[in-house]
Order: sequence, then structure tokens, then C-alpha cells
Amino acid sequence: MKSRIFLMTALLALAGSTFALSTEYAQWGEGPAQFLMTKEEAARWKSIKTDEEAKAFVDLFWARRDPTVGTPRNEFKEEFDARVDYADKNLATNKKIRGSVTDRGKVFVLYGQPKKMERAAARQQQPGSFDDSATSSTEAESPTLIWHYDGEEMKDFFNTNRATIRFVDRLGNGEYKIERGSVDLNAAQQRAIVKAIKQPDLTAAPASAAPASAAPAMPAAAPVAQTPAMQTELTTESLKAAVNDFKAAAKSPYEKQTFASWGEFVTPAGTYFVPVMLFVPKSAGLTSSQSLTFFGVVQDESGKNVLAFEQPATLVASKDDLFVDKTLTGLTAGKHRGFFGLAENGKPVSIAAADMSLAGSLDKDATAISGLMLSNNVFPLETAQEATDPFSFGGVKVVPKADRVFRTSDELWYFFELRNPGIAEPAAPADGTAPATAEGTPKIQVKIDVEGKLNDGSKKKMAAPPTEVAAIAMKGVPGHYGVGNSIPLTSFKPGDYTFTVKVIDTVKKTSYTMSEKFKVVE
Repeated sequence: MKSRIFLMTALLALAGSTFALSTEYAQWGEGPAQFLMTKEEAARWKSIKTDEEAKAFVDLFWARRDPTVGTPRNEFKEEFDARVDYADKNLATNKKIRGSVTDRGKVFVLYGQPKKMERAAARQQQPGSFDDSATSSTEAESPTLIWHYDGEEMKDFFNTNRATIRFVDRLGNGEYKIERGSVDLNAAQQRAIVKAIKQPDLTAAPASAAPASAAPAMPAAAPVAQTPAMQTELTTESLKAAVNDFKAAAKSPYEKQTFASWGEFVTPAGTYFVPVMLFVPKSAGLTSSQSLTFFGVVQDESGKNVLAFEQPATLVASKDDLFVDKTLTGLTAGKHRGFFGLAENGKPVSIAAADMSLAGSLDKDATAISGLMLSNNVFPLETAQEATDPFSFGGVKVVPKADRVFRTSDELWYFFELRNPGIAEPAAPADGTAPATAEGTPKIQVKIDVEGKLNDGSKKKMAAPPTEVAAIAMKGVPGHYGVGNSIPLTSFKPGDYTFTVKVIDTVKKTSYTMSEKFKVVE
């Protein structure tokens, strides 16, 4: 009898501690907010038994950290929530663990974006696999990510304005753990906790402040804003004249100075967009230090302007070359011609044209593939991206080499995006246990053929049989997958080549064939 009473008491205690709080509050206490709790707050949270107590605790927790307590906004919480959102989307490596509570997520939430991120890794990169946290590579025994924090404000956390934090994947499974030693992270966390608290004497959230956990009040009805008309004319007369002169010229006065590329994509929410990029070879003589204007005009088949833009621009380095890009929206279906250029102090310095056959819309739920992109520069983004950012794919930037000229010292990257491919069910292990993951993966094969006409007059053919490749799920873009790989060009002799890739979705039994031309020089 005593044992039964003891068991019942234990079960009741367990029920009281486990099921009293709703899922919302239970998850809050296990989430990234725990990293900012003082010892007293952590102890208090453990004693919380009801949602009412939890709500009061959460409201006070954020009010104590509000730099402008009593106003509707809590700037600290807004910044915290933005960091959490980025970490959840970009730093998760295990589908069951939020990115914001991993080791990298904890550091990001507490100290923000590193000044610089590096990778030291000795593992072989899989086709299409891009690490969102890596920017360079050196040899190391285990995959290692290195985050550098720099700046006077870092002294508040690390007692120095320069700190380096290393994360090591010792098991080779993508789970990066903090390597202890170089920085006293326990002390840094305590300083971050203290620094965050702006109202230490508060014992309850001010009644005038909107509770952090409360739903926002519904604003009063306002007149419906009219959608602004799309800009169709350049506002600078010299740029208008330059585009007209370019169209009338028998030969481009800016030949080989800039090259335009474009694509068609759709977000998971159904937004159709057209990214455009102006690629500037090193030989053009422009630099990233110049203050330029990026301008463009898109005309329909009749020659009528349907879109125009002008915006300040700074060229971005891509290997030895430069680029600037932009996303266009609102373009309709049909054959178009785009004129994109750069100007300095109102004077055009380059213009390139591109024929654009546009669909005008894409079915977000359809199985489809993007155009084939050839590049010598594919790299992870250091900041969170928007779904419509140009040539950005789940945290990875692809710079299409629009001049299609590669050196023998380059690696030629091919890349394309898959939308809603067939998903194969996960295979059950031989021992009969449940699969390691409940989610299947695409099964994609790629067959590559390369034909070349060499400068010495000879011809060359190279082919690779269909090979299964990894289709990497794009972070923050459900249903979208990236596929890519690099090919060293050291064995390619100078000449003109055609790169053909056949993509086979073995689950949906569909295939796509795409080709692009490129040139190899010494």
C-alpha cells in the first residue's frame, strides 16, 4: 500500500509540474530566452505552475530588458526576436532541435552577427552541399567554424574588442559544438545577461506597457492605400538618351564591359520575381570604391517601356570581377528586352542588353526547375536573406558568370533550383527499427556532357554517366532544393565549350535537359 501511495504521489507531482503549463509557455522556458535568465529568474521559472503565473513572469522578463519601458515598443525584444528567427532558419542541423538553441544559435542570439566567419574543414564537400556558415577553407582534423567578433562594443561581453569562437563538428554529422578555451563564454554570457537588464528594480510589468505575451490590439480601420504605379521611365535625361543611343547603335559602344543575366523564380507564398545581375569583368576598369548608379529599362515586344529603375549602387567583388544585382517584380508574360547599365555622376559608363522571355507567373505548387547557372563563385551569405533576394538560395549566393569566360585555374560551378520534386520515403533500417528521420528526400540523378571546340582546331567530348546527387533543402524556403557541384578546369584546354546537364527525378519519373556555352582561357 505504501508503495502504491508513493507511486501515486510521484505521478501527481509529475502531472503538476509537466502538464500545468500550456505548450506555449513550456516551450518558451526551453527556448532561447533561457540564455538571458539570471540565476534568480531561472529558479523562479522552475517554480511556475500555471499559465497565469507564466504570463506575469514573461511580461516582467521583457519589461526589465526594455530600454524604453512604458512605450508600446520594446526595442530589445524586437532585436532578440530577429536574431532568434535568423538562427532558427539558418543554424539548425537537427530537425528536432531549433537553430536558436544550438551552440551556434546561442552565440548568435547573445552576441549578434559575427564580423567574419571562416571554415577550417578537411571533409569532402558533397555535390550541392553549401555550408551557410563558411567563407574560407583550410585543413583541419575536424570540420571547424570560426566566428570572429570585432569592435569596441564587444568589450562589454568579452573584456576585449576582438574575440574568436570556434565550433567543431567532431562526429562529422553537422552538429557543431563550441570548443572551449579561447574565450570564457560563461563569463561572457553573464555579462550579456547583466547588460540586457535596463530596469532591474521592476517587480511587475508596467500596466501601461503592452504585455509581451498579449496579442496586439487591432488597429482602427484605415483607408485602403492605392498600389503605387510601376515606374516606367528613367528620371535622368542623360540615362534616357544613353539607352536610346544604345538601341540605335549598330554595335554596342560598351562591348565586353558588362554582361546582363536574369532568371525567373517563385517564392513558396507564390510571389513571382525576376532577378537581374550586371556582371562587370575586371577588364572593364571599374572598382568597388566608385559611387555609381545602377539603372535599367525593360521594354515589351513593341518597344514600349514596362519598367524602369535608377538606384545608387556599389559594385560587389566576385573573385577578380564585380557585380550588382536587383530583383524586379510586376513584369508580365511575353517577350521583353532589358537594358541595364551603370552611370557615374549622371554619365553612363556601361550598358548591356538581355532578351527576356517571361512567363509572368509561376505555379508555386508545380514541380519545376530553374534555369542552369554557371559560376566560379558560390558562397554562403553572412546575413539572413529575403525570399526574393536576387540569386540567393537558402543562404547561398550564386554569382552567374554572365560573360561565361573561365580560366583553367577556376572551378566551374553548375547550379539549379528544384521546386517540389518527388520525395522518396525514408528506407527502414535492416534491423527493423524506425527510420532515423520521418521525412523523405528527393532522388535526383544528373548526367553531364561537355563538348568543346579547342583553339587548336581539335574537338573534345567528355561525358559522365547518370549519378545520384544530393538535393539540399533550402533553409527557410520549403519545397525548394538546390543542386550544384564544381568541376576543376585544370585539364580543360582553351576553347569554346557546351555544357549539357540532364536532370532526372527518379521519384516522379520526369527529366529536364539544359545547356549553356562557356569559354576557357589560360
